[in-house]
Amino acid sequence: MVTSLLIRTLVPDDAPQLTELVNGYRAALSESPTPSVMVEAVALDMIANATGDQIILLGAEAHGRLAGFAHAFDLPEIISGSRAGQLDDLFVSANARGAGVARALIARLAEIGASRNWTHLRWLVPQGNSAARQLYLKIAEQAPWDSFRMDLSAKTTLNRAGFAGGSNS
Repeated sequence: MVTSLLIRTLVPDDAPQLTELVNGYRAALSESPTPSVMVEAVALDMIANATGDQIILLGAEAHGRLAGFAHAFDLPEIISGSRAGQLDDLFVSANARGAGVARALIARLAEIGASRNWTHLRWLVPQGNSAARQLYLKIAEQAPWDSFRMDLSAKTTLNRAGFAGGSNS
């Protein structure tokens, strides 16, 4: 059980623990029975690119170990002409779930957003994650949008999707 949390920006020394968390996240969300494994160099790159201006990478530390992370973006919000936050990835280790880690990470992002005058903070939730959905319905409103994804990993994807031949905008 997590008793005290420190929500902070991740630093290069966090790369080994971030690697463990991201690999757990990948395993939990992968549609493949054997998801690719992230190496520490990629975690270092994530940390280096998260300058805090447009890319935010927070960690939740409990008892000297990372218990979760949040990866978010500060983006232009076209409709309002202002800015908004996009929480892209949120993961809590299995042994820290139910202890307020996700809530604390989101609360810190909300504080960052309020200080930057974001119009809102938005995020997507996997359909099967009922525990996360229960939390999110307590702290936020469900957005009136559906989510879509186009797989760009296969060379034939664009042909199958009706985009064959050319790069029309």
